[in-house]
Amino acid sequence: MPDDQLTPFALVVEDHPLVADSLKACILDCAPGLDVDSAESVRAALHIVARRPAPLLIITDLGLTDAKGAEAVRRLREAAPETPLLVFTALDDPLLRREAKELGASGYLIKSTSTQTLCDEVRAVIGMHPARQAIRPACVGRQSRLLTPKQLAVIEELVAGRSNKQIAARLNLSDETVGSHMKEILSRLGARNRTEAVVRYLQLIGGPDVLH
Repeated sequence: MPDDQLTPFALVVEDHPLVADSLKACILDCAPGLDVDSAESVRAALHIVARRPAPLLIITDLGLTDAKGAEAVRRLREAAPETPLLVFTALDDPLLRREAKELGASGYLIKSTSTQTLCDEVRAVIGMHPARQAIRPACVGRQSRLLTPKQLAVIEELVAGRSNKQIAARLNLSDETVGSHMKEILSRLGARNRTEAVVRYLQLIGGPDVLH
């Protein structure tokens, strides 16, 4: 098997060269050493995924020449269903945002988003990839003192990129109970949102080198 099929990588799907280069630079800044591939269309991206299965992350625009709106999300999710996908677009449309999330997008960022916010989101979403589930605590006591067993189960599902509704179904809990656990998790981890909670949890279980 060629080496590039074994190398962890991120995939940028963007037809504007300057934006694509900026995204690559941001990813490399967030995750030094991670290989970054790029495609100008969904078709080209599908060829890359066929050759290099299961990227750690996909970032896609929604205004591509061969896929408009959430169509890009649908096709890329079908090709790489386990890969977290971020939308990075100029289209600040609530309906489009909702459709992208329903199709499995892990995040929806507007192109005016700050570099720091984009970098934080990239770090968190890379942590949602199933490959990261092999990471387990070197010091179990640290998180067990912070979170209850049920909260640990909830945040593991969150790390895997699942919504509250999906978590509720998998853990046989009500949506309200998952919401309550989520609020307590945010409080105990000192996180402002779900993305930050994932980052803090991964740092906790793997130490400072997990995300860097």
